[in-house]
Order: sequence, then C-alpha cells, then structure tokens
Amino acid sequence: MKRLITVFCLCVLFFSCNKENNYNISYAVSPSIHESANALKVKTSFQPNSTGETILLFQDKAWGQDSLHNVIKDIKLASENGKIEVNRDSGWYSITHPKNLDVLEVEYTISQDTEGELTTRNTYRPIIQEDYFHLFSHNFFMLPKHIIKDSEDNFNVNLSWYNFPDDYKIANSFGSNQHIQVINNVSEEEFHTAVFVGGDFRVHNIDVKGNDVAFIIRGEWEVFQDSTIVNVLKATVGAQRDFWQDHSQDYFAVTMIPTVQERGSSFQGSGLTNSFATNASNNEYLEVEGLVYLFNHELQHNWTGHIIKNDDEEKQYWFSEGFTEYYTLKNIAKANIYGLDESNFIKEFNQFIKELYTSPVKEMPNSEMTYDNFWSGKEGIQKLPYRRGALFAFYLDNKIKKDTNGEKSLDDLLLNFKEDALKTGQKIDHEYFVKTANKYLKEDLKSFFDQHIEKGQLFNLEEIYQSFGFEFDSKTKVYDLGFKFSEDRKSIAEIDNSSEAYKAGLREGDAFKSISYFRNAIDYKAEFTVLRGEKEIAVSYYPVSEMNLPQLKDNIHNKAQLGF
Repeated sequence: MKRLITVFCLCVLFFSCNKENNYNISYAVSPSIHESANALKVKTSFQPNSTGETILLFQDKAWGQDSLHNVIKDIKLASENGKIEVNRDSGWYSITHPKNLDVLEVEYTISQDTEGELTTRNTYRPIIQEDYFHLFSHNFFMLPKHIIKDSEDNFNVNLSWYNFPDDYKIANSFGSNQHIQVINNVSEEEFHTAVFVGGDFRVHNIDVKGNDVAFIIRGEWEVFQDSTIVNVLKATVGAQRDFWQDHSQDYFAVTMIPTVQERGSSFQGSGLTNSFATNASNNEYLEVEGLVYLFNHELQHNWTGHIIKNDDEEKQYWFSEGFTEYYTLKNIAKANIYGLDESNFIKEFNQFIKELYTSPVKEMPNSEMTYDNFWSGKEGIQKLPYRRGALFAFYLDNKIKKDTNGEKSLDDLLLNFKEDALKTGQKIDHEYFVKTANKYLKEDLKSFFDQHIEKGQLFNLEEIYQSFGFEFDSKTKVYDLGFKFSEDRKSIAEIDNSSEAYKAGLREGDAFKSISYFRNAIDYKAEFTVLRGEKEIAVSYYPVSEMNLPQLKDNIHNKAQLGF
C-alpha cells in the first residue's frame, strides 16, 4: 500500500551555555483528573514583572493547530490574589497582581481536547491518557514574557515530576529517566521546541562514540522489534556524525508513538531541540525502509538547516531540503543502513526524477518559492525544491569528482560550508554558494546555477548521465491519473483522450460519487464511481503512462560510478 509521509521540519536545535542570566522558572508536574479524564497539573513559580502585570505566553495557534487554549483548564494564582485575562489572538494570559512580589505561583491543568483513537491528525495536540502522555512544550509550559525579554532569551528551568507511578518513564528533549531536571541557559525557542513524554515508554540508551542517543518508544509494533529501530538509529547517527566530523552532542532523544490507520501507512516527524519526535501508523503496511528515510532526512538537518542556515529560508530550500534529500540517500547507501545499498539509491533517485519531471510546477522559477506559495497547498510546490535540489546535488557531486580527478567531492564543499558557518556565521545565499563551489570546479558554476536553480529550467538528464559515464534507460513508466480535477475536486474538468483513465471509461464532466487512489503509485488501481446522468458507473485502472525520461540502470557499472 502507498505510504503517506509527512515531515514537519522545525530546525533541530541545541541549547547553548554561553549567556549568563539571573532568571529561574520552576515547573512542578503531576498527574491529575479533569472531568473524569486524565490530565496533568502544572504549578509554575517565577519572579513576576515588577509593574504588577505579568504576561504568560501560550500560543493559541501553532504548528498547524488552532484553539490550543482549549487544553488549559482551572488556571489560578496559587500565591497571591489577582486577576487573569485570556487573549487568544495574542497567545497570552495576562495576570494582574501586587507590585514588587518576589515570587508568583500559577497553577493550571492541561487536558486532552481530542477524542477517539490517535491518528496523525491530532498528534500535534496534547495527548494525555491513562498509560502515557505526549506533549510539545509550546502547548504545555507557559513562559513569562518579561523574563524572555529581559534575559535576552536565556533563563534557567527547574523541572520536577512527582506523584507518578514508580514504573512511569519520564523522558524529553533534555534527558531521560530523571524526575528532577535542571536546564541552564536555555532560550524561549529552544525550550518551546521540545517534546515531553511519560508513561509506558521503553527507553533504549544507544552509545555513539561516548554520547547518549535515547530511543523512547511505546506500543507493540506489527512490523518491527525495538532492536530494529535501535540498530537503524545507531547506524544513522554514527554515519552522519562521522561524515560531518561532529560528535559534540552528548544527548539526543528520538521519541516514537503509534497511530491508527486502516488503509496504507503514514508517518510524521518533527526535528526539535536535541530531539526528533515521530509517530507512525502501527499496521502491516508500515515499511521500515520509510522510517530509515525519515530518520536519515530529519537528523541530517542538525547540520543542513541548523548549523548551515539559509539566508532567505524558502529561497534556499533547494539547498536545505534538496541537498538533505540527496545525502539522505547517499548516506544510507554508504553506511548500508538496514541493508539498503546503491540499488536503493538508484531506485529512490529515479523516483525523485519522475516526481520532478511530471510535476505541474516543474519549471517554476525559484523567485516564486515564497512562504505563502510553499504553504499554499498547490500541487507539487512543496516537493519541488526537494527534487530540484537533490538532482542539482547529484550533478554537482559528480562534477566536482570529475574536475578534481576523484580527489574531491560534494562532501568537501559541505564541510567547507560548515566550517564557514561555525567560524563566521555565514549563511547560504546564492552568491556565496556559487563562489565557494567554484573553488572545486574548473568552470564557473554561475551560468548553470542561474539556468536550473534561479530560472527553474529542467536539467538535460541524458547529457548529465553521459557526461559522468552513467548508463540509463531512455523511457520509463510514470504515474499519470489521466485527468484534471475541477477546482472543488467533485468532477473531471479535463481528460487526456490517450490516457488509461479515458480507456477505462472516464469522461470530461463526470461527477464523482467516490474516489480511491494512491498518489504516485502506479502498481495500485485507481478506483472511481462517477455519476453520469442518473447512472452510477464504476471505473478502475492503473494510473500509468510511458514517457521519454532517462532513468539510471541498477547495475554494477552505475554502482561503481556512484563511488560510495
């Protein structure tokens, strides 16, 4: 069955220890009950604002979710009399209180506001069940606004977890199996971009060259044992840190919870402070290979996205996402993670090519890659910089190897970017990228870069493959639904008369009663029931067509050419 992959890419962050501060915020968390449902009680104490008004930040809209204030119950002052006012639009709670207090104590309860079985639709809201809890800190811990402002984003946090059962595991972005935690010199962004879990989790501590990688998982999974993912993570983290010559992070957490899905499979991941939080459908259709991809892509963002930053975020997605895609496949093959080798690279890279060259926006100029456009939901836009950038990375990797007689590769250029980022804070912009890349090339890259990245023109694949000595097939089968939906997706606006859809009986103007198909899957039938007049007509077909599109051959010659 086709899988749905959602990668929610927050930049993976590390909390720093280079700013002194005098502010401390304490949180005491304990299990509670609200209206017969499991909940968490939070008691926070801190130095209040001397003006007599303290604002506590708690976003009502975040990470694609809204109405997050619904999860807050029974908020009250525990130490003084005062008044609490809620402002959902601004994402805060305003507290009026006596001036010049030494300490202000506030209590509130967090409750789950979704019902039914856990699906991917509600994993970014608080999950609080009898057996476990799973929350992200931005919808868990309120932060005093004046402390963030006055401390230049640095403060200390004391966390205590009490009255939980003895066998209850506590783990998060800042440590595992600790009921008392002290987090020094953390910023609002770092603290509010973290995951916190507790309950019937299993914590596996993985040693990677003396550093701790904690794999934190719950549930009995149908298609893998814990040890399978432990081995994948150990190989992934080790290979990436070796490549980047960076084993500086002494703690990193990966959390994983199961979701319910009847048909097909799906998984999501979020890169966070010192951590990666993921969930996946727990059924027979889940593919470990997909999880290998997810972990390798997201953990790569520790460097391409966190250390090496984009100067203009969306405008350099071809780098931060596209080069990450390329190195996801390359590192998996080089390290033979989960037994996936160059054959997997060739298969997945060929799929990237298919998705790029059949995209409705395949030649969209990079100037149109804006925040609003990227998140507009228009078909193909979100995947465009991933696919375009991955193909560009493949070209540049092989071009550098050719121009330096194999002495250098794209690896050296990326390490060059990392060195500059650490030394001077250099970000990726187009002028800097081309100038730095030219140090490894015989010819100026600018013309090629402007043509294929800036202007968005498609690459000449035959010319590229021939130039670097790769063998390829000229034609391939690609996913082709065969028609265009109307704007409301309730009928067929336009149909290709040569398509499998037309041959199966679909016609322009047909109204849909039912729709079932897997995007980009040519091995599963698309099935529709359409209304034509008063008649219901059932139609099914394989959504595929053949096109002239070079595809790398999976053979010994090409594997050797890849040079992994």
